Amino acid sequence: MKNENLLSEAILKINTASETLIKYYSILEERIKILTEEVDQKKRLLSSIIDSIDIAVVFFDRDGVIRLINRAAELLFNVKTEEVTGQNNLPIKIENDLIYPAKSAKPFYAILSQSDVLDSEGEKIGHVFLCKDITRVKELEAENERNRRLTAMGSLIMKIAHEIRNPLGSIELFANMISEDIKESIHGDYARRISSSVRMLRNTLENMLSFTRGMTVKKTPVCINELVEEITEEFKELFSSAAIATEIKMNNKLVLPLDFSLIRQALINLIVNAYQAMPEGGRITINSSICDKCVKLTVKDTGQGIDEEIIERIFDPFFSTKDRGTGLGLSITNSIISAHGGRIEVKSKTGEGTEFAVYLPLE
Repeated sequence: MKNENLLSEAILKINTASETLIKYYSILEERIKILTEEVDQKKRLLSSIIDSIDIAVVFFDRDGVIRLINRAAELLFNVKTEEVTGQNNLPIKIENDLIYPAKSAKPFYAILSQSDVLDSEGEKIGHVFLCKDITRVKELEAENERNRRLTAMGSLIMKIAHEIRNPLGSIELFANMISEDIKESIHGDYARRISSSVRMLRNTLENMLSFTRGMTVKKTPVCINELVEEITEEFKELFSSAAIATEIKMNNKLVLPLDFSLIRQALINLIVNAYQAMPEGGRITINSSICDKCVKLTVKDTGQGIDEEIIERIFDPFFSTKDRGTGLGLSITNSIISAHGGRIEVKSKTGEGTEFAVYLPLE
Protein backbone atom coordinates (compact mmCIF):
# COMPACT_ATOMS: atom_id res chain seq x y z
CA MET A 1 0.00 0.00 0.00
CA LYS A 2 2.81 2.29 0.84
CA ASN A 3 4.46 1.66 -2.50
CA GLU A 4 1.22 2.39 -4.27
CA ASN A 5 1.00 5.77 -2.55
CA LEU A 6 4.54 6.61 -3.53
CA LEU A 7 3.83 5.62 -7.10
CA SER A 8 0.69 7.75 -7.16
CA GLU A 9 2.62 10.73 -5.80
CA ALA A 10 5.35 10.20 -8.41
CA ILE A 11 2.80 10.01 -11.21
CA LEU A 12 1.08 13.14 -9.90
CA LYS A 13 4.37 15.03 -9.80
CA ILE A 14 5.21 13.82 -13.30
CA ASN A 15 1.81 14.93 -14.55
CA THR A 16 2.17 18.29 -12.83
CA ALA A 17 5.67 18.76 -14.27
CA SER A 18 4.42 17.71 -17.67
CA GLU A 19 1.58 20.18 -17.54
CA THR A 20 3.98 22.88 -16.44
CA LEU A 21 6.38 21.90 -19.23
CA ILE A 22 3.57 21.97 -21.78
CA LYS A 23 2.49 25.36 -20.45
CA TYR A 24 6.02 26.74 -20.68
CA TYR A 25 6.42 25.18 -24.10
CA SER A 26 3.20 26.87 -25.21
CA ILE A 27 4.39 30.19 -23.81
CA LEU A 28 7.79 29.71 -25.47
CA GLU A 29 6.15 28.80 -28.76
CA GLU A 30 3.97 31.92 -28.61
CA ARG A 31 7.01 34.01 -27.76
CA ILE A 32 8.96 32.53 -30.66
CA LYS A 33 6.00 33.25 -32.94
CA ILE A 34 5.91 36.88 -31.79
CA LEU A 35 9.68 37.26 -32.19
CA THR A 36 9.53 35.64 -35.63
CA GLU A 37 6.80 38.07 -36.66
CA GLU A 38 8.87 40.97 -35.33
CA VAL A 39 11.92 39.73 -37.24
CA ASP A 40 9.85 39.30 -40.42
CA GLN A 41 8.35 42.75 -39.94
CA LYS A 42 11.78 44.31 -39.48
CA LYS A 43 13.09 42.42 -42.49
CA ARG A 44 10.19 43.70 -44.58
CA LEU A 45 10.75 47.22 -43.26
CA LEU A 46 14.48 47.00 -43.99
CA SER A 47 13.74 45.61 -47.45
CA SER A 48 11.22 48.39 -48.12
CA ILE A 49 13.72 51.03 -46.99
CA ILE A 50 16.49 49.58 -49.14
CA ASP A 51 14.16 49.32 -52.15
CA SER A 52 12.83 52.86 -51.69
CA ILE A 53 16.18 54.66 -51.90
CA ASP A 54 17.52 55.75 -55.28
CA ILE A 55 21.01 54.39 -54.60
CA ALA A 56 21.93 50.96 -55.94
CA VAL A 57 22.77 48.58 -53.05
CA VAL A 58 24.43 45.20 -53.61
CA PHE A 59 25.54 42.96 -50.72
CA PHE A 60 28.33 40.39 -51.18
CA ASP A 61 28.96 37.74 -48.50
CA ARG A 62 32.44 36.88 -47.16
CA ASP A 63 32.98 34.60 -50.17
CA GLY A 64 32.22 37.43 -52.62
CA VAL A 65 28.82 36.01 -53.63
CA ILE A 66 25.91 38.39 -54.24
CA ARG A 67 23.20 37.82 -51.63
CA LEU A 68 21.10 40.98 -51.89
CA ILE A 69 20.32 43.57 -54.56
CA ASN A 70 17.74 46.33 -54.28
CA ARG A 71 15.25 47.66 -56.83
CA ALA A 72 17.39 50.71 -57.70
CA ALA A 73 20.26 48.38 -58.62
CA GLU A 74 17.94 46.29 -60.80
CA LEU A 75 16.84 49.38 -62.72
CA LEU A 76 20.28 50.99 -62.86
CA PHE A 77 22.15 47.90 -64.03
CA ASN A 78 19.22 46.54 -66.07
CA VAL A 79 19.20 43.17 -64.28
CA LYS A 80 16.83 41.05 -62.20
CA THR A 81 17.49 39.81 -58.67
CA GLU A 82 17.29 36.15 -59.62
CA GLU A 83 19.82 36.68 -62.44
CA VAL A 84 22.63 37.97 -60.22
CA THR A 85 21.92 36.44 -56.79
CA GLY A 86 24.51 33.72 -56.21
CA GLN A 87 26.91 35.23 -58.77
CA ASN A 88 30.31 36.70 -57.99
CA ASN A 89 30.14 39.73 -60.26
CA LEU A 90 27.68 42.31 -61.55
CA PRO A 91 27.25 42.47 -65.35
CA ILE A 92 28.74 45.97 -65.63
CA LYS A 93 31.93 47.61 -66.83
CA ILE A 94 33.45 50.57 -64.97
CA GLU A 95 35.64 53.13 -66.75
CA ASN A 96 36.56 56.25 -64.77
CA ASP A 97 33.22 57.70 -63.62
CA LEU A 98 31.17 55.91 -66.27
CA ILE A 99 29.20 52.69 -65.77
CA TYR A 100 28.45 50.49 -68.78
CA PRO A 101 25.67 47.96 -68.02
CA ALA A 102 26.08 44.81 -70.12
CA LYS A 103 22.46 44.85 -71.32
CA SER A 104 22.30 48.57 -72.09
CA ALA A 105 24.15 50.55 -74.73
CA LYS A 106 23.76 53.79 -72.77
CA PRO A 107 26.38 54.42 -70.05
CA PHE A 108 25.79 56.70 -67.07
CA TYR A 109 27.90 58.74 -64.67
CA ALA A 110 28.03 57.44 -61.12
CA ILE A 111 29.59 57.83 -57.68
CA LEU A 112 30.78 54.45 -56.36
CA SER A 113 31.62 53.31 -52.84
CA GLN A 114 32.30 50.02 -51.05
CA SER A 115 32.48 49.21 -47.34
CA ASP A 116 32.80 46.14 -45.12
CA VAL A 117 29.80 44.73 -43.27
CA LEU A 118 30.56 43.57 -39.69
CA ASP A 119 28.49 41.44 -37.31
CA SER A 120 27.77 42.32 -33.67
CA GLU A 121 31.17 40.95 -32.61
CA GLY A 122 33.07 42.97 -35.23
CA GLU A 123 33.70 40.04 -37.54
CA LYS A 124 33.54 40.75 -41.29
CA ILE A 125 30.62 38.96 -42.90
CA GLY A 126 30.84 40.58 -46.32
CA HIS A 127 30.82 43.96 -48.05
CA VAL A 128 28.25 46.28 -49.56
CA PHE A 129 28.63 48.01 -52.94
CA LEU A 130 26.84 51.37 -53.44
CA CYS A 131 26.26 53.19 -56.75
CA LYS A 132 24.61 56.60 -57.21
CA ASP A 133 23.57 57.76 -60.70
CA ILE A 134 24.74 61.39 -61.15
CA THR A 135 24.08 61.73 -64.88
CA ARG A 136 21.49 64.47 -64.26
CA VAL A 137 23.94 66.33 -62.03
CA LYS A 138 26.55 66.17 -64.78
CA GLU A 139 23.98 67.46 -67.30
CA LEU A 140 23.08 70.37 -65.02
CA GLU A 141 26.75 71.19 -64.54
CA ALA A 142 27.25 71.19 -68.32
CA GLU A 143 24.13 73.34 -68.75
CA ASN A 144 25.36 75.82 -66.14
CA GLU A 145 28.70 75.98 -67.92
CA ARG A 146 26.94 76.64 -71.25
CA ASN A 147 24.83 79.35 -69.63
CA ARG A 148 27.93 80.92 -68.14
CA ARG A 149 29.59 80.98 -71.53
CA LEU A 150 26.44 82.35 -73.17
CA THR A 151 26.29 85.11 -70.56
CA ALA A 152 29.92 85.99 -71.21
CA MET A 153 29.29 85.81 -74.95
CA GLY A 154 26.23 88.05 -74.56
CA SER A 155 28.30 90.69 -72.80
CA LEU A 156 30.95 90.46 -75.50
CA ILE A 157 28.32 90.69 -78.24
CA MET A 158 26.84 93.81 -76.68
CA LYS A 159 30.24 95.48 -76.57
CA ILE A 160 31.04 94.51 -80.16
CA ALA A 161 27.58 95.54 -81.38
CA HIS A 162 27.89 98.96 -79.74
CA GLU A 163 31.33 99.41 -81.28
CA ILE A 164 30.10 98.42 -84.74
CA ARG A 165 26.78 100.28 -84.70
CA ASN A 166 28.23 103.79 -84.73
CA PRO A 167 30.60 103.25 -87.71
CA LEU A 168 27.73 101.57 -89.59
CA GLY A 169 25.59 104.63 -88.98
CA SER A 170 28.33 106.80 -90.48
CA ILE A 171 28.69 104.47 -93.49
CA GLU A 172 24.93 104.59 -94.08
CA LEU A 173 24.85 108.38 -93.78
CA PHE A 174 27.71 108.93 -96.21
CA ALA A 175 26.31 106.37 -98.64
CA ASN A 176 23.01 108.25 -98.64
CA MET A 177 24.81 111.56 -99.23
CA ILE A 178 26.78 110.05 -102.14
CA SER A 179 23.62 108.58 -103.65
CA GLU A 180 21.96 112.01 -103.53
CA ASP A 181 24.94 113.72 -105.14
CA ILE A 182 25.22 111.22 -108.01
CA LYS A 183 21.72 109.74 -108.01
CA GLU A 184 21.42 109.82 -111.78
CA SER A 185 24.48 107.62 -112.37
CA ILE A 186 25.20 103.94 -111.84
CA HIS A 187 27.43 104.87 -108.90
CA GLY A 188 24.45 106.44 -107.17
CA ASP A 189 22.66 103.11 -107.46
CA TYR A 190 25.68 101.39 -105.94
CA ALA A 191 25.66 103.85 -103.03
CA ARG A 192 21.95 103.22 -102.42
CA ARG A 193 22.56 99.47 -102.35
CA ILE A 194 25.39 99.98 -99.86
CA SER A 195 23.01 101.99 -97.70
CA SER A 196 20.34 99.26 -97.86
CA SER A 197 22.83 96.53 -96.98
CA VAL A 198 24.16 98.54 -94.05
CA ARG A 199 20.59 99.03 -92.86
CA MET A 200 20.05 95.26 -92.89
CA LEU A 201 23.23 94.76 -90.89
CA ARG A 202 22.20 97.40 -88.38
CA ASN A 203 18.87 95.62 -87.91
CA THR A 204 20.72 92.38 -87.16
CA LEU A 205 22.77 94.21 -84.54
CA GLU A 206 19.62 95.70 -83.02
CA ASN A 207 18.12 92.21 -82.71
CA MET A 208 21.24 90.93 -80.98
CA LEU A 209 21.26 93.89 -78.58
CA SER A 210 17.56 93.49 -77.79
CA PHE A 211 18.05 89.81 -77.04
CA THR A 212 21.00 90.34 -74.69
CA ARG A 213 19.87 93.45 -72.80
CA GLY A 214 16.11 92.83 -72.62
CA MET A 215 13.57 95.52 -73.37
CA THR A 216 11.75 98.30 -71.56
CA VAL A 217 8.63 99.66 -73.25
CA LYS A 218 8.32 103.48 -73.33
CA LYS A 219 5.09 104.39 -75.07
CA THR A 220 4.42 107.52 -77.12
CA PRO A 221 1.78 108.17 -79.81
CA VAL A 222 2.94 106.44 -83.01
CA CYS A 223 1.28 106.65 -86.42
CA ILE A 224 1.42 103.13 -87.85
CA ASN A 225 0.77 104.34 -91.41
CA GLU A 226 3.71 106.74 -91.42
CA LEU A 227 6.01 104.17 -89.81
CA VAL A 228 5.20 101.51 -92.42
CA GLU A 229 5.70 103.98 -95.27
CA GLU A 230 9.01 105.10 -93.77
CA ILE A 231 10.32 101.53 -93.48
CA THR A 232 9.26 100.49 -96.99
CA GLU A 233 10.85 103.64 -98.39
CA GLU A 234 14.12 102.79 -96.65
CA PHE A 235 14.20 99.37 -98.31
CA LYS A 236 12.89 100.57 -101.66
CA GLU A 237 16.21 100.22 -103.48
CA LEU A 238 16.95 96.81 -101.95
CA PHE A 239 13.50 95.47 -102.89
CA SER A 240 13.78 96.91 -106.39
CA SER A 241 17.11 95.20 -107.02
CA ALA A 242 15.60 91.88 -105.83
CA ALA A 243 12.49 92.22 -108.03
CA ILE A 244 10.22 92.58 -105.01
CA ALA A 245 7.16 94.82 -105.21
CA THR A 246 5.46 96.30 -102.14
CA GLU A 247 1.77 97.07 -101.71
CA ILE A 248 0.40 99.02 -98.75
CA LYS A 249 -3.31 98.81 -97.98
CA MET A 250 -3.76 101.11 -94.99
CA ASN A 251 -6.69 103.47 -95.51
CA ASN A 252 -7.39 104.70 -91.97
CA LYS A 253 -4.77 106.69 -90.10
CA LEU A 254 -3.91 104.64 -87.01
CA VAL A 255 -2.21 106.25 -84.00
CA LEU A 256 -1.43 104.01 -81.03
CA PRO A 257 0.55 104.36 -77.78
CA LEU A 258 3.64 102.33 -78.68
CA ASP A 259 7.38 102.25 -78.17
CA PHE A 260 8.49 103.73 -81.48
CA SER A 261 11.94 102.09 -81.63
CA LEU A 262 10.69 98.64 -80.62
CA ILE A 263 7.68 98.59 -82.94
CA ARG A 264 9.87 99.86 -85.76
CA GLN A 265 12.30 97.02 -85.12
CA ALA A 266 9.46 94.46 -85.02
CA LEU A 267 8.01 95.65 -88.34
CA ILE A 268 11.43 95.72 -89.98
CA ASN A 269 11.99 92.13 -88.84
CA LEU A 270 8.71 91.01 -90.42
CA ILE A 271 9.38 92.88 -93.65
CA VAL A 272 12.97 91.63 -93.87
CA ASN A 273 11.74 88.09 -93.17
CA ALA A 274 9.30 88.44 -96.08
CA TYR A 275 12.11 89.76 -98.31
CA GLN A 276 14.39 86.85 -97.43
CA ALA A 277 11.59 84.36 -98.18
CA MET A 278 11.51 85.50 -101.83
CA PRO A 279 15.00 85.06 -103.33
CA GLU A 280 13.47 84.92 -106.81
CA GLY A 281 11.35 88.03 -106.30
CA GLY A 282 7.69 88.47 -105.41
CA ARG A 283 5.30 90.79 -103.61
CA ILE A 284 5.02 92.05 -100.01
CA THR A 285 1.54 93.21 -99.01
CA ILE A 286 0.98 95.20 -95.82
CA ASN A 287 -2.59 95.64 -94.65
CA SER A 288 -4.35 97.00 -91.58
CA SER A 289 -7.80 96.72 -90.05
CA ILE A 290 -9.59 97.09 -86.73
CA CYS A 291 -11.14 94.06 -85.05
CA ASP A 292 -12.04 93.09 -81.46
CA LYS A 293 -10.64 96.32 -79.97
CA CYS A 294 -7.34 95.64 -81.69
CA VAL A 295 -5.46 96.94 -84.67
CA LYS A 296 -4.62 94.05 -86.96
CA LEU A 297 -1.53 94.59 -89.08
CA THR A 298 -0.63 91.91 -91.62
CA VAL A 299 2.60 91.39 -93.55
CA LYS A 300 2.14 88.89 -96.37
CA ASP A 301 4.65 87.56 -98.89
CA THR A 302 4.46 85.31 -101.93
CA GLY A 303 7.56 83.34 -101.02
CA GLN A 304 8.47 79.76 -100.27
CA GLY A 305 6.22 79.32 -97.24
CA ILE A 306 7.00 77.45 -94.02
CA ASP A 307 6.75 73.69 -93.50
CA GLU A 308 4.07 72.53 -91.06
CA GLU A 309 6.70 70.57 -89.10
CA ILE A 310 8.61 73.71 -88.08
CA ILE A 311 6.00 76.47 -88.05
CA GLU A 312 5.55 76.12 -84.27
CA ARG A 313 9.30 76.68 -83.73
CA ILE A 314 9.82 79.86 -85.76
CA PHE A 315 9.50 82.11 -82.69
CA ASP A 316 12.09 80.13 -80.70
CA PRO A 317 15.41 81.96 -80.11
CA PHE A 318 18.22 80.89 -82.45
CA PHE A 319 15.90 78.79 -84.63
CA SER A 320 16.41 79.63 -88.29
CA THR A 321 15.76 77.95 -91.62
CA LYS A 322 18.36 80.16 -93.28
CA ASP A 323 21.98 79.07 -93.57
CA ARG A 324 23.29 82.38 -92.25
CA GLY A 325 20.36 83.50 -90.12
CA THR A 326 20.77 84.34 -86.43
CA GLY A 327 17.34 82.98 -85.53
CA LEU A 328 16.58 86.08 -83.43
CA GLY A 329 14.41 88.23 -85.71
CA LEU A 330 11.03 86.54 -85.19
CA SER A 331 11.80 85.74 -81.56
CA ILE A 332 12.53 89.42 -80.83
CA THR A 333 9.43 90.46 -82.79
CA ASN A 334 7.24 88.12 -80.75
CA SER A 335 8.72 89.50 -77.51
CA ILE A 336 8.15 93.11 -78.61
CA ILE A 337 4.51 92.49 -79.54
CA SER A 338 3.90 90.61 -76.27
CA ALA A 339 5.49 93.48 -74.32
CA HIS A 340 2.85 95.78 -75.87
CA GLY A 341 0.05 93.49 -74.72
CA GLY A 342 -0.51 92.12 -78.21
CA ARG A 343 0.01 88.87 -80.03
CA ILE A 344 1.30 87.61 -83.35
CA GLU A 345 -0.12 84.81 -85.48
CA VAL A 346 1.20 83.14 -88.61
CA LYS A 347 -0.46 81.37 -91.53
CA SER A 348 1.66 79.71 -94.18
CA LYS A 349 1.49 77.17 -96.97
CA THR A 350 4.52 75.69 -98.66
CA GLY A 351 5.03 77.27 -102.07
CA GLU A 352 2.30 79.87 -101.58
CA GLY A 353 3.77 82.32 -99.10
CA THR A 354 3.37 83.37 -95.48
CA GLU A 355 1.22 85.89 -93.63
CA PHE A 356 2.09 87.31 -90.23
CA ALA A 357 -0.75 89.02 -88.36
CA VAL A 358 0.09 91.41 -85.52
CA TYR A 359 -2.68 92.33 -83.08
CA LEU A 360 -2.11 95.48 -81.00
CA PRO A 361 -4.68 96.67 -78.42
CA LEU A 362 -6.34 100.01 -79.17
CA GLU A 363 -6.15 101.15 -75.54
